[in-house]
Amino acid sequence: MTKSSSGLEDLVADAAEGNEAAWWLLWEEVEPGLERLLKNPRVTGRLSTDIDDVRNILVGVIEKLRADNARRLKSYVESRGARDGGFEAWLVVVTKRVAIDYMRAHHDYVDHRRNPEATEAAGEWVIPKELPSDSQLVGNRPPVTTRGAALALLRYAYDSLPKDQMEALELWILNTPYSTIAEKTGMESAEHAQKRVRAGLERIRRRFRESTSGS
Repeated sequence: MTKSSSGLEDLVADAAEGNEAAWWLLWEEVEPGLERLLKNPRVTGRLSTDIDDVRNILVGVIEKLRADNARRLKSYVESRGARDGGFEAWLVVVTKRVAIDYMRAHHDYVDHRRNPEATEAAGEWVIPKELPSDSQLVGNRPPVTTRGAALALLRYAYDSLPKDQMEALELWILNTPYSTIAEKTGMESAEHAQKRVRAGLERIRRRFRESTSGS
């Protein structure tokens, strides 16, 4: 971290009150450390070597912190005087919980917690024998290859997208199949969901192009 603990706490308080600039300054401060944490095999196991999985978990942390009008950040600010450790320690706990939830929902992970016949491990990884082609992947999406692209997408999306496109894009970033996106957002079909996601992406691409040409 480059900021003092008091400077970081000030950013947290401002972000919790809805200051968008403070939110992104805060995230820029904590994101590198969280990425290192998630790349530690002791924390995320086999997910630690996959940059896409690490990115997805980071996006999940963003969503959790911003959900319900930053409810969790506000709760932290209100109770921080009674907590051991500061914001970084609290955020590590939040991130580990998001990572666990992501692992349990992963398509290569079998969760045994609710299986009455399971007597040992809480879950196990399945090693796929064959990887399908891109055209066969459920919810196939255009490639996003640059580091931190998902975070940049969300940063622009919150400023420029209508609510329906934002909801679809958030699900898409988390590798949600188009059929599920349609179901969760009340659309008629996976095709409609795909069109909405692509419309949102095109709006963001235009915003990127405008920002780049103006810089």
